[in-house]
Amino acid sequence: MVRRAFTLVELLVVLAILLVVAGVLFPVFAAAKARALSTQCASQFKQVSQATLIYTDDYDQRYMPINHQVGGTPSSENDRTWVQLLLPYRPGFDQFFCPENQTGKSAISSTFDADLVAGDTSSRYYTASQKVNLGYNFQYLSPVVRERTGWAARTRSQFDVQSSATTILFVDSAVQDAETGQVTGGSWLVVPPCRYSADSIGRAVDTFTGSSAGNTEVYTPSRGWEGGSENVEFRYGGAWTWHAGRMTVAMLDGSVRSFSPGDLTRGCNFQANWQGFIQNSAVYKWDLN
Repeated sequence: MVRRAFTLVELLVVLAILLVVAGVLFPVFAAAKARALSTQCASQFKQVSQATLIYTDDYDQRYMPINHQVGGTPSSENDRTWVQLLLPYRPGFDQFFCPENQTGKSAISSTFDADLVAGDTSSRYYTASQKVNLGYNFQYLSPVVRERTGWAARTRSQFDVQSSATTILFVDSAVQDAETGQVTGGSWLVVPPCRYSADSIGRAVDTFTGSSAGNTEVYTPSRGWEGGSENVEFRYGGAWTWHAGRMTVAMLDGSVRSFSPGDLTRGCNFQANWQGFIQNSAVYKWDLN
């Protein structure tokens, strides 16, 4: 019996076919995986949004303050973040993270404060809660302003909202390591691209507080968006495009959608450092109006 093996030409042809098939299928698999992660992210945003609605029902229809200790030196002993306030309403801490963001995930999950007391889960999650991927639209829902006695959170009520279906609650977010420039987690707070509007006689009005521009000092981690900046944290005010150039966004009514950065600047004349004015509050998705 004559045994015939593959010739070199036949082997090369088979390898070429396999490479072509792989080149066709790999992008398909990658796209399917990305869609699956985006769907999972949207589901988790939905669940945390539902937790927020339950929280507001328990607290006179008011939204979460970003933290309790807004003055002095906050720590896990004297403070709680908005994430920790919602933890009793959710079964797991992982629901506050976008599955697309794998950077530093294990380090975040195992974060402990130096003053950790055994069994004190609030202490464990205090630092980690500030690196979640759900950035809170706090400037409109719970702005922190300076008053005579110090800083104070002015939590807003559901009754202050004109349209809960078109007003942002959470946005996909990211945080950047100052030394390496790498994304190392998320940001618990995000800021909107525009801040001021004009009244009937053209005077600037601070939409965060409703006062004349410059009259009230407001806490903020950054001054608006910087557009083309290479700094991840400030390019979109802490928000980030985790899903093929788009962001998962949860609205106040609990609905979850996908938007591009351009979608989130609609209605305002976007310029860096909040220099652009809100021109159409009906389509601007951040303001309560």
